[in-house]
Amino acid sequence: MLNSLLLAVAIIAHEPGYTTSLANHIQRWLRGENVAARVVTPAQMPTALRGERLAFLVGFSQPTATELQTLRDFRARGGKLVVFHSASPALAEMMGVRPVGYRAAPYPGAWSRMEFSSSLPDGLPRSIRQSSSVLQRARPIDGRARVIATWSDRAGRSTGEPAWIASGAGFWMTHVLLADGDEDLKAQLLGAIVGSVEPQAWSVASHRARANAKAASLREYALKQVPRKGEIHATWDHSGCGLYPGDWPRTMRLLQESRMTDLFVNVAGAAFAHYPSSILPRSKTFDQEGDQVAACLAAAKGTGIRVHAWILCFTATRGTPDRLESFRKKGWRLKTPKGQLTEFLNPSDPGVRAHVLSAVDELQVRYPSLSGIHLDFVRWGDTAAKPRDAASAVSSFVVEARRHVKRPRWLTTAVYGRYPSCIASVGQDWYGWLESGVVDYVVPMDYTESHDKLAKLFAQHSTPKTHARRTIAGIGVTANESRLDARQVIDQIKLSRAYGLAGVSLFDLDVTLEKSILPYLRLGIW
Repeated sequence: MLNSLLLAVAIIAHEPGYTTSLANHIQRWLRGENVAARVVTPAQMPTALRGERLAFLVGFSQPTATELQTLRDFRARGGKLVVFHSASPALAEMMGVRPVGYRAAPYPGAWSRMEFSSSLPDGLPRSIRQSSSVLQRARPIDGRARVIATWSDRAGRSTGEPAWIASGAGFWMTHVLLADGDEDLKAQLLGAIVGSVEPQAWSVASHRARANAKAASLREYALKQVPRKGEIHATWDHSGCGLYPGDWPRTMRLLQESRMTDLFVNVAGAAFAHYPSSILPRSKTFDQEGDQVAACLAAAKGTGIRVHAWILCFTATRGTPDRLESFRKKGWRLKTPKGQLTEFLNPSDPGVRAHVLSAVDELQVRYPSLSGIHLDFVRWGDTAAKPRDAASAVSSFVVEARRHVKRPRWLTTAVYGRYPSCIASVGQDWYGWLESGVVDYVVPMDYTESHDKLAKLFAQHSTPKTHARRTIAGIGVTANESRLDARQVIDQIKLSRAYGLAGVSLFDLDVTLEKSILPYLRLGIW
């Protein structure tokens, strides 16, 4: 319950989509700190800022003249701003900051932690983990602002690059706050910022009291749970490098201690490979980190954890501009109904299909200890134009893939959970794949925070019961569509059992899973 005495906070998301999702994370974290917050659009900003003392600006890379004037008026009334990832000289001048240019990370993990050197405002965390790949670099203007946090890399080396700058006008971050881990600390950071504007609204003591009470309640609940024999406990590793890049044995020890049975590791796609492929373009991750498939499999040996090569089939995501252009020239890229190019590839094109299936073969030959091949993006692109036989083209590819993946090695597919609507939307008739026996398991991405919605999905997945035994429910712990705490994850696992599903796969193997979910799962339910 939000305390009505707390000041209201406005979070202005400049655009729908990604920017709004970032704003929603800020709102969620603030509400967890008992701070009232609402997300509004720039058009609503003049009204939303009336009577408020603090505003967060998300996506204001280059605000308009009208927006700048609204912000100047807000500042003139004593309001303070928190600005994320902006390149605006005018906004920077207002905040006592000097932009020095956009930069991509010079190497993987270059900006992996924010180290706070200031004790003010009260309650700042000492360090927060976050993997940022780009920055809008900035420096404080002498006499008007100061650096309160800098970026360090994943080896702990300081880069000297400012992460946060504080001034009398508020705070400036050179990137955005991502929901990729250390979320309790990010909530604490935001609370400390609120407390610097209104001390009665937030304190370190109240933060710690809430955190301790929540942890005690979760622990008590987790200890009451019991495991189920033979259940699949899987997770997706989106990075393809494990939790600790360069140290796969450490990741595997954690997964083994957490009683994980299966790992879907994202090591290949039509436009990249984290291993020395002779078919797919080798990624920057491979160039700098080495063969991730070999390292993962070596670390998994003796743990009992099955490793599945996760392949992004009909998307060119992670592809370089040159690779995207190459796909365009081959005619592989799909277009929107209005004729605009997308990054999705054509599932019915023989060249695309041969390209992906050749990689499937290569992975199995090169790494015979792989337990399975996990196909993702085995569908038409969401924004792409689709032919009438879209589902037929995708299904025939899955049948081909089955011929290439010989049992006992598993063939699994990540699919949209809402069936049969996914047939019309992306050509994904995964019910038919189960009926015909071409896949060993489907993994529906059932990402929701709603118990009732999840129950409806699970009811569909378990009809008939033979389907339930070949369905691994994808749970969105840190997905765009859902953010779950340990109690919610436990409840979703229990619900999957009630419908007789084979197990669950948790999205995603990240810091949140490591620190906030797995410790509670291994207390009882796993």
